[in-house]
Amino acid sequence: MKIGIWLGIIISAFLSYAVAIFYEQPIHWYLLILLIVTGLFINTIIIILKLQDDHTEGESN
Repeated sequence: MKIGIWLGIIISAFLSYAVAIFYEQPIHWYLLILLIVTGLFINTIIIILKLQDDHTEGESN
């Protein structure tokens, strides 16, 4: 996994945390961790699907 993806996930989690503070929404520290874990989980699914797609393209040639 590239470093840019990690940075994008972490920056977007902090950005959403900042938006919640700006709009005075109730926030807790575990929500930041949940956002990061969710981003990594979604990215993992995308990587798996890309690998499966590359594998099927290789068989058809």
